[in-house]
Amino acid sequence: MGKRIAILCMSLNIGGAETHIFELARGLKQKGHDVTVFSNGGVYAEAMEQAGIRHICAPLNKKSPAALFTSYRLIKRECKKTRPSVIHSHTRISNYVGGMVGRRLGIPLVTTVHFNFKVNSLIRLFSRWGCRALAVSEDLKEYLVQNYRYNPDHVGLTVNGIDVRRFSRRDSAAFRAGLGIEPDQKMILMVSRLDKEAAVHVAHFLRLAPMIHQRDPKIRLVIVGDGKIREELSRQAEEYNRACGERFILMQGGRTNIDDYTAAADLFVGVSRSALEAMSSSVPTILLGNLGYLGLYSEAVRQPCIETNLTCRGYEFPPDQTIISLVLECLNGKDLTSNIRDGRRLVEECYSIEAMVATNEKMYELASDDQRPLDYMISGYYGSDNFGDNLTLRCLMEHLENNRGSVLTHNIHNTYVPEKVLKVHRFNLPKISRLMRKTKVFLLGSGSILQDSTSSRSFFYYYFITKMAIRRHCKTLLYANGIGPIIREQNKKRAAWLLNQVDFITVRDQESIDLLRQLKVQKPAVLTADDSFSFDFSSIAPHPPVPGAEGKTIVGVNFKLDSGTPTAVIRDLGEGLSTLAEKYNLFYYLLPFHFSQDYMQLQRLHRLLPENSYIVEATSEPRQLAPYFSATQYQIFERLHAQIMATMLGTPFLPIHYDPKNHALMTQIGLSDYLLSHAELSGDNLVRGFEKILTDQDIIRAKLADYTQKAREKASLNKKYLKQMIKDY
Repeated sequence: MGKRIAILCMSLNIGGAETHIFELARGLKQKGHDVTVFSNGGVYAEAMEQAGIRHICAPLNKKSPAALFTSYRLIKRECKKTRPSVIHSHTRISNYVGGMVGRRLGIPLVTTVHFNFKVNSLIRLFSRWGCRALAVSEDLKEYLVQNYRYNPDHVGLTVNGIDVRRFSRRDSAAFRAGLGIEPDQKMILMVSRLDKEAAVHVAHFLRLAPMIHQRDPKIRLVIVGDGKIREELSRQAEEYNRACGERFILMQGGRTNIDDYTAAADLFVGVSRSALEAMSSSVPTILLGNLGYLGLYSEAVRQPCIETNLTCRGYEFPPDQTIISLVLECLNGKDLTSNIRDGRRLVEECYSIEAMVATNEKMYELASDDQRPLDYMISGYYGSDNFGDNLTLRCLMEHLENNRGSVLTHNIHNTYVPEKVLKVHRFNLPKISRLMRKTKVFLLGSGSILQDSTSSRSFFYYYFITKMAIRRHCKTLLYANGIGPIIREQNKKRAAWLLNQVDFITVRDQESIDLLRQLKVQKPAVLTADDSFSFDFSSIAPHPPVPGAEGKTIVGVNFKLDSGTPTAVIRDLGEGLSTLAEKYNLFYYLLPFHFSQDYMQLQRLHRLLPENSYIVEATSEPRQLAPYFSATQYQIFERLHAQIMATMLGTPFLPIHYDPKNHALMTQIGLSDYLLSHAELSGDNLVRGFEKILTDQDIIRAKLADYTQKAREKASLNKKYLKQMIKDY
């Protein structure tokens, strides 16, 4: 799945920070994340699009109120639509705008410090650094901590990641020829953003270029970059070219194919990311920048390079003649083998793209935990004495035992979850709203949640609560649901809209997949299985036979009967069960799977079978009820999760269906021929159906075993998708 990440920066022209952002976005995309970049555009914008990364133009290069408002409105609109997990900003203007959007929508802001700008009281007032920050060097971390009193524990170090496969030595004769450089000529390369504050070293070296050329006329200087002072530097270059009588300084403007230039160069002069790209391409590199000088790279200056992120910050400039002599020495006979080897090794060991992406991913996770410390909120039909819902909740709690979260329930006191899990009444909307703002993933738990076959009230509730979670910027998941039946046309429209807003859907039967298609739902939907199939029976021992059951064949029984069931119907069922008990020496465990609904009706049945039945007094808490149906040899079950338990245990059972979900399960197993409809439930049909089960029990056992194995594998996907969604927030 991957995270959704919004990256903000001023522009995407040539420069160390801009290239850092481009490579970071590409690396995140390759790791499976969904990346959107906001900037004022530039040479890398098209390259972003070609790499499958969405770029949206926003005037983040301007700090006028109009530009700030335009950027804020545009970014907020996109973030409301795409719901990113994190906003990652790389400049002071985008920090300010990203901070406002993040606060408005509840999205954590991560910032990266690329430069140490001047600081005053006004700048401090309007600066935003997010809940977590990254610095590209140790001294920039100190700058952030000292000047903005930022928590040092919330600042991580990252690197300028270099694609060592792209930046490598290769034959570049054709490329050099295209530049007009002869085979016997020597190419010096400089790559920089050509702005007043970023290109001081370019202007400085350009002034030295005529003296270098005078000493060695075969030298050519190639300058790649764009910015506000490009035209001024180009005029100077043309003047030097005219004075020397040949075009030895080549101004290239902004380019994205920097790897072609570094592969063609004989010597690189510059700092920061561009220097790393040159070293990765096995080009000897002289470290000369706006902030200092470290000379020709070798192992001797490795530590200062790492400490300053190859900016030479704090190291004094040498006399001009020292630079000129070093350049000529490098291009005329000096053995540079060890310098080239040391430079390439520095990049491979400390500045890989993989390392850069990993540090950013870690910071995104920490930022998400800061903003949303709760991993999940579960909504479903919990706290109503229903065995099936309690069972799926128990499975969820086992899946999420190492995560923090909350459960919405009808009855806080009747919902069994670990102590660390928050229980919230499902209609306590103010508290739910507050918790949603701290929650990563909202999931509708297992069951037929979105349906209106009984009434529209539950449908409206789940529609409303899921829509509420979407607006609170939670990721949303339908978890092993059965969809439908949805009868009312207006509810179908509501369901279609809602399901097209959620992030991911897993369903437990093919009929639900078919309904999603009918509703024209476009969001990803995967056919898994009811999460109950992940329940582990290995630790549950069968209950010893109760008095009266010794020496008899025990049969589990459950009917979905309500208080309005006529006495004649109960009596007819009792006669059928009595006939089977006498004929086959049976004893019945009457199992209330929905305790509050089933118990009273099973009591009526028990009074008709006092010698041949036992009504289980346990609640619908799964581990209290499971030992009883584990002890049965056959079963007659109507409720869905009773049938699922029988399937998992491999116990032949007579399936009764009252809902499409029962029919769907029996069709998947291959037992639809044995289905007995609730509408046709009678003593005679009960006897005939059960005897058919006895006759075909070996066939049924084989089908149950085969389906259970497949269903367990599918059910494991529910946990996988849920855990991945939490991780990817």
